[in-house]
Amino acid sequence: MPGKAGKMETGLTVLEKIKLLLSIPLEDTGKDDVLAVMIVDAEDAVKGYCHIRQVPRQLDFVVRELVMNGFRNDNGGNVASIKRGDTQINYSTAITAESFTERHLKVLNGYRKLRTG
Repeated sequence: MPGKAGKMETGLTVLEKIKLLLSIPLEDTGKDDVLAVMIVDAEDAVKGYCHIRQVPRQLDFVVRELVMNGFRNDNGGNVASIKRGDTQINYSTAITAESFTERHLKVLNGYRKLRTG
């Protein structure tokens, strides 16, 4: 089904799109836990900066870029700690609002809501 821009929707998850862009085979699940934590952190950074509850589809590319940049900076494997019970994985480079590029900020500012009270 064509999207608004006339292009086909991929039907892939954010994790799958990131793996494709990083040339990680979809069957290779070795980095999935770390990437999943990074995706949540990137989404939280976007939501916190914009003061929104959900990341709109139009900002998915920002989340993807933040995760890919963080993954590349960590060489995809610099996991600082892993906890098995209730699953906790920490990687070396945290994704925060400080991770945004000028390009990201220009786009995010269009979705940013002012806080009141």
